Amino acid sequence: MFKTWLCVVCGLIYDEALGWPDDGIVAGTRWENVPADWKCPECKVGKEDFEMLDISPVVAAAAAPLSTPLPQPPQPLQAVATDVRQPIVIIGSGYAGYGLAQALRRVDAEVEIRVLTQESGHLYSKPALSIGLAQGKSADALAGESALAIEKRLKIRVYPHCTVQHIDTTARRLHTNIGEMEYGQLVLASGAAPIRLPIEGVSEALISVNNLHDYRSFRERLVGVRRVAILGDGLIGCEFANDLAASGFQVSVIGLGKWPMERLLPAEAGQHLQDALAALGVSWHLQNTVRRVDALEQGYRLTLANGESLEADLVLSAVGLQPNLGLAKGAGLAVGRGIQVDAQLQSSQPGIYALGDCIEVGGQLLPYLAPINQGIAALSKTLLGQPTAVSYPLMPVTVKTPAAPLCLLAPAPGTTGEWRCTTNADGLSAGFYDAQGLACGFVLLGRQAQTQRNSWLQSCQNAQRSVA
Repeated sequence: MFKTWLCVVCGLIYDEALGWPDDGIVAGTRWENVPADWKCPECKVGKEDFEMLDISPVVAAAAAPLSTPLPQPPQPLQAVATDVRQPIVIIGSGYAGYGLAQALRRVDAEVEIRVLTQESGHLYSKPALSIGLAQGKSADALAGESALAIEKRLKIRVYPHCTVQHIDTTARRLHTNIGEMEYGQLVLASGAAPIRLPIEGVSEALISVNNLHDYRSFRERLVGVRRVAILGDGLIGCEFANDLAASGFQVSVIGLGKWPMERLLPAEAGQHLQDALAALGVSWHLQNTVRRVDALEQGYRLTLANGESLEADLVLSAVGLQPNLGLAKGAGLAVGRGIQVDAQLQSSQPGIYALGDCIEVGGQLLPYLAPINQGIAALSKTLLGQPTAVSYPLMPVTVKTPAAPLCLLAPAPGTTGEWRCTTNADGLSAGFYDAQGLACGFVLLGRQAQTQRNSWLQSCQNAQRSVA
């Protein structure tokens, strides 16, 4: 069986079954046969910073039964079922939108697929936006296939710079800036937008990086800049802080937490992460926020809630994202924090589904790649006439902070218990234990701790089974 290998620094996964053709590593290349000088395509660390993750899902979906099923392998191409309503229209060209289109085409060679996007339609890695600077990657370097290339490869239609203005659920028609379009089944993969805080003064000085266009503007505005202030001490704020500081910028982080990523990390881990980024030159202004931004002859003055002030040439807002709900609300779909969907990702309106950062499942948002992958696998079957509920396994999150590599599995919301931390040579491992003493989550910080990922995940899976 083939295996998958995880970069403990940035989270990239090397799958032996797929290889890495961009670097001349053909499909089926075993890890031991990957050249010794090969570097992670994302963060440029060597093979020594990879660890075996799992059996490849491409060939091992029929492995020993688990309560957390692996994705099924691709099935041979077949003709579209006659009862499948077409065309299948996907709104959004991000990871979820294009991922679903690819999954559909892998199974069915004929079903009509259309992708509508407000962007240029280029394929790119959104997680790479927060680590591209230190790698010297421009927006053009991050952009992969063009819309035309994707159309040719997948035999689908892509409509770039297309804004959907209204969904007529009765007639199953979309009203867009380029005309009307019918749909048989509709998938909203419209993602999420940066939260904009009400800040006095020159609030337009705050920029966010949420797509390729944003990243291009961000890189252009960095020219000649020395001091960068980041508003937000969460996951994305820490990733950008690491990327900017490692690239030689003077970085200040302003956040509400007592320590970075307070909602996800115990105090010991948060302090270690704070210290690691401080060693790169990051200065911290915690339990604080920005009240006002004023323009100076060069740069800006930020007035903080505690009365302090600091100056910066560029202000990056990374306080979080909120699902894009405008279309769903206009169509009368049930929404809460996100578009509310059932186990098969169908909205309250038959024939309309949602996927990715915009959805709400059981009152929770799931804005990470792993749950999107699970959704893609299930929804592609449902849309092709085989209703399939999404199965969400335990899904650790890798935070791209090379100064202190970090992997975490947050305990389920509402779980009561305590963190227990153990330090090691370059970081720590922490487990979250409930009232019965069962492991319900973990934090692994530092390169040494990353080697414990599989054992911690297994412990949490065992605890989950014992409760069930």
